[in-house]
Amino acid sequence: MAGSMVSLIVIIAVIIPTSSAHLSLNGGLKPLGRLRRTSVSFQRRFLRAWAERKRNCLDRVGIIGCGPAGLSMAHALKKLDTGVGRVDVFDKGEALKSGLGGGIQLNGGAAVLARMGLGDKIQEYGLPVKGIRTRTVSEKELLYLNVSALARNEPSLMHNGEPMVFTIMRDSLQQLLADELPNGCQIHFNKRVVDVLDDEANGKVTCIFADGSSEKFDLLIGADGIRSQVKQKSISANEDDTPKYSNIRIQFGIAPGWERPDGKGKYTQELHQWFGEGTYALTGQYLGVENQKFEMVALVFADDEDEGENPDWIQGDEVKENCIQRLEAAGNPDEVISLAKRANRYFEVGVYYYPSLMPWTSETKQVVLIGDAAHAMPPFLGQGANQAIQDAFCLASKLSDIKSGRISSISDAVDAYEFQRKIPTTAIQLESRILGVLETAGGSTSGTLPSFVRDAFFGLTGKLGIAEKVFITGATPQV
Repeated sequence: MAGSMVSLIVIIAVIIPTSSAHLSLNGGLKPLGRLRRTSVSFQRRFLRAWAERKRNCLDRVGIIGCGPAGLSMAHALKKLDTGVGRVDVFDKGEALKSGLGGGIQLNGGAAVLARMGLGDKIQEYGLPVKGIRTRTVSEKELLYLNVSALARNEPSLMHNGEPMVFTIMRDSLQQLLADELPNGCQIHFNKRVVDVLDDEANGKVTCIFADGSSEKFDLLIGADGIRSQVKQKSISANEDDTPKYSNIRIQFGIAPGWERPDGKGKYTQELHQWFGEGTYALTGQYLGVENQKFEMVALVFADDEDEGENPDWIQGDEVKENCIQRLEAAGNPDEVISLAKRANRYFEVGVYYYPSLMPWTSETKQVVLIGDAAHAMPPFLGQGANQAIQDAFCLASKLSDIKSGRISSISDAVDAYEFQRKIPTTAIQLESRILGVLETAGGSTSGTLPSFVRDAFFGLTGKLGIAEKVFITGATPQV
């Protein structure tokens, strides 16, 4: 029906000049001139309207990055009523690799995935978390968060009557999202971005890859992490808009099976935080691909020397030895030391963040960023993956508002997305940076706070209910 109407309008636009010539034989030259001017004006208005309609037509969307952010974006575009025809996800890697990265926490992100029909899968693949217990290495308890109870009091964090608070290995979440991709989505590997051409004139954005191929899209979404090529090639023109080193590093060790804390392989349903002099250690249990059991230790410490981020999680044997030495020097209990010794996969990363108030969209609004590419944050609130998933849902929701008429254009949709998501992500990023400074208090690194200040702070925030409020505020979806 719509195509017939367009054809009728085009026919009328063509006939009008012919009709006006006939009228001029009977009515003189003045009617002819007026009709011709009217015809030209009408045709111009029609062509402008047609071009605007084409600019708001999302026939094809490209996503760069096949991590949880990019795959969640593909789900959201097809499962919300966006009208997107085809979604292509591109990644520089050769394939999805198991055993890459560590364990992550899911809460608000899990709840948002449930809105996309993946709630049952998340409950199947993830481990429910009941609480987070914070102690000093001398085993003095500073704080206990009953996160399960807190989630039960927040309806947006519930699914099937259960709180959506889990731990899961990153590769397992990635595999789940890839396996459940809707029709109309395709993943392409060995596709490293080398340039992005953002052409406002034809309403298309062209992505050029290292293999010499190129692809055109109505909208390009950068979900390619903190070193985003999409950001560098199409959005970032400010020298200040580069990742900033937080003076903190993290060593991760992953061990097969569950033995902590009592050696009996039970699931504790808790994450344990240990504060030592100049260090903070997190231990927890996770499920990986094919429901394999894992435990992870993450050792956080202050370090003024910027030795790089290690974004590909390259492993090194020397990291294990250094991690164990640091844990022992800080006086960590046997359950932490034994886990570190049992771990057989280690990697170390530098903690970086993006100034989140920098632009997330190109000038043409045909390129937009989500996740770490937009607002990389320190991991101390466990919100990186959660916020990326919420970005994906929010952006797709705004694009669906074009189809419903609540938003008039793609440009307005991406602006609305950026405005809505910048406020919560900026707040979480700031809180995470502060927590990082507090949690690594003590030790010999210059500029760190005394450890007794940290211990007093966490003890007080627990007693006053502040810690509970910080957790639930960060976990609650804001999409």
